[in-house]
Amino acid sequence: MIKKLVEIEGMHCENCAKKVENVLYGLPEVESVEVNLSDKNAKIILNEEVDDLLIADVINSAGHYKVKDITEIS
Repeated sequence: MIKKLVEIEGMHCENCAKKVENVLYGLPEVESVEVNLSDKNAKIILNEEVDDLLIADVINSAGHYKVKDITEIS
């Protein structure tokens, strides 16, 4: 299991958080997603490595969101 924390600008409401969650679940490697609207981030658990650029592209293309940073967490 690989865990990543994705910092995201542009999420302002529950609909934004749900949209980000849905696009991340579109990646076949994603096991779970936990979007935190107040902290403006998403914790994702992957069953195999996914390039950070792909994760950023998926989120950035979902709307007016911009990924600021992606870090691997334990």
